[in-house]
Amino acid sequence: MTAREMVWDALSEVNEAGGMCHKVLAEAISKSTLTEADRAFATRLFHGTLERQITLDTVIAASAGRPVSKIKPRVLELLRLSAYQLLFLKSVPVSAACNEAVSMAKRRGLAGLSGFVNGVLRGLARRISACGGTQEFLADTAATMSYEEALCFRYAVPAWLAALWRRDFPETDIETMLAATLGEGAVTIRLNESRATMEELVASLTAEGADVKPGALPNCLRIGGSGNPGRYRAYADGWFSVQDESAVLAGNLLPLSAGMHVLDICAAPGGKTVHAADRLTKLATEHPEAGEFAVEARDVSAAKLPAILEQLARVGLSGVTCREADASVYDPDLAEWADVVIADVPCSGLGVLRRKPDGKTKTKPEDIPALAALQREIVAQAVRYVKPGGYLAYSTCTVNRAENASIAAFIADELGLVPVDLRGKLPEELLESAYQRSGQRPDGIQIFPEEGKWDGFYIAGFRKPAEQK
Repeated sequence: MTAREMVWDALSEVNEAGGMCHKVLAEAISKSTLTEADRAFATRLFHGTLERQITLDTVIAASAGRPVSKIKPRVLELLRLSAYQLLFLKSVPVSAACNEAVSMAKRRGLAGLSGFVNGVLRGLARRISACGGTQEFLADTAATMSYEEALCFRYAVPAWLAALWRRDFPETDIETMLAATLGEGAVTIRLNESRATMEELVASLTAEGADVKPGALPNCLRIGGSGNPGRYRAYADGWFSVQDESAVLAGNLLPLSAGMHVLDICAAPGGKTVHAADRLTKLATEHPEAGEFAVEARDVSAAKLPAILEQLARVGLSGVTCREADASVYDPDLAEWADVVIADVPCSGLGVLRRKPDGKTKTKPEDIPALAALQREIVAQAVRYVKPGGYLAYSTCTVNRAENASIAAFIADELGLVPVDLRGKLPEELLESAYQRSGQRPDGIQIFPEEGKWDGFYIAGFRKPAEQK
């Protein structure tokens, strides 16, 4: 199977069968016999096609003379990945993109439609050439649209998302926000401080040829180049974990002390559980008199718990229990058990669209009110697990008020917790990317995604009154 054929099948799995893009690609690559170069090409083609799907559908429809809804799904996926090559992969000759698409159609039982595929792609290639190149073609196409339509076309986002962000964040440049849904995020790693020092980690990675640069946070590094950071010895030794910097910030802001009880109620994939356990392990060595700490990681999906346990084992962390549990259902066994409760809740994922680009077409505007309702249910139970005087950390990897500032207001106004002002704890580089609404009660920190840096994320913290009135 060629790289293009693998991508064709993977796109169909995502768009037709509802598979999650990162899982679909990982499984496809693991089963393939592709060379490293072909795997890199397939990865770029797969992510790029999903990321630009809304733009691609517009130009395909124009070239085909019919809406994409009238094109057979398998043929449409072939046209999408081929049009992406014509528009966005300069290294692929026009003839290669078109000829290979026709050959694939014939090899996969679509010979009767190979002429249609060839006509659509050749017609698109001619229009690109007539305009003087891809950029000119895209600009000319956008020039025929309204401002709102052009935004969606250029940045490949649904109209509802552009409208949502323009409404929720009028002070922020909308085009900068939309541009951050394209391109690649940084590969960021977090030091596991119970296992190594930053100096030791840098020395180990550098010795293996890694291109490492400091992150915005003191416990983070950014690794340049491509490839899997898991290939380094320091990863196998548990010296670092792969985690986006905005998510690391949420862990850094936890007010942890030696001997604490920590509950992570929506723990998968486990980054914050490992981060908290690592910090508590380090604190335990510095303050043995504080007694043993305890971390409990819970998730509604039992299938996701083994991955958390694998991370804990790799880093060499103990004192952590993993259990299947629905965070929206109260467990009286944990009543006021935790000094810190981490509620990194299920969300719409609008802050991580460049990593999970299928969210651009799979997420619907009606999903947000439903998710906000679930988030309220979860935090309503979470506060019951916090000890008097304890701390609740609320976070999401999305960018909208309904799931973020509104939930923070619910926690404060309806559930009676006291907001903690986190604004002064941001490093300057992240502060420039954060939108904060000031006033009598801080509503938390909204981090916007930055190309080549970090994902979009929301963080808020609350104290439970020591004495309930």
